[in-house]
Amino acid sequence: MIDLSPLERYETPPHFKETLSRFFLGRRLSLNTAVAKIVLQCRGLSKKGQFTSAEYYAASDRLRNVFESHGARFEITGLQNLKQDQPCVIVANHMSLLETQVLPWVVGSFNPVSIVMKKSLYDSWIFHPVAVATQCISLTRKNLRADIDVIMKEGVEYLNQGRSILLFPEGTRKKYFCREEFNSLGIKLAVRAGVKVIPIALKTDFLVNGKYISDYGTLHPERKVHIHIGEALTVEGRGKKEHQVVLDFLETNLKSWGVEIKEKGDGS
Repeated sequence: MIDLSPLERYETPPHFKETLSRFFLGRRLSLNTAVAKIVLQCRGLSKKGQFTSAEYYAASDRLRNVFESHGARFEITGLQNLKQDQPCVIVANHMSLLETQVLPWVVGSFNPVSIVMKKSLYDSWIFHPVAVATQCISLTRKNLRADIDVIMKEGVEYLNQGRSILLFPEGTRKKYFCREEFNSLGIKLAVRAGVKVIPIALKTDFLVNGKYISDYGTLHPERKVHIHIGEALTVEGRGKKEHQVVLDFLETNLKSWGVEIKEKGDGS
């Protein structure tokens, strides 16, 4: 496993060679097969009670390697901002499957992390044992009040145990960014727990969502994977100012990478 903790940035080595398997199986099929193999290995270890945090972050790093071997080129910056004396709430925009696979390695290089995910994924046959083993938090995304109660209860408990919380306030994958669709749930959790917030801006459209099955989309090696970690924010009062700072950070970075910025109700 590549340890990111001493680094401020990580970039895919220019000499990194792609796997030859893509020429025989097709790039997309080869990637899906490799990802499924790692996930099933994690599931097997989880069922046996042997899936440790170290195994989790190492598996996430192997997934990073899989993406790179299929053409992904990473540029991860701001890693020094994850070096904190206490756990934090980490909020990121959500573009593809890629970030959910790779961010555990990125964040886990610095601090234990629990991910907030949708209940359907948490309860799925393939992922449930892994979700339990890695202390994920499950939200319905249908009952807002119930979801807030869950994340405030479990999120605070995990933060008090020394685990950072990673969540995607948009709730679903979006190829664009709209400020009004990025909620302040992460800020609210940070206020309740008395911890800092770290924003992460990411552009992961190397992997495009599939038309019929979202996890099975096309690959675009010409699109660099950008992950930029912002400075930790101390939240004051109800956090309205800090929420705007997070939105400004995300919008500025995403716009600089060519991501579409939408206004609420623009109909596009």
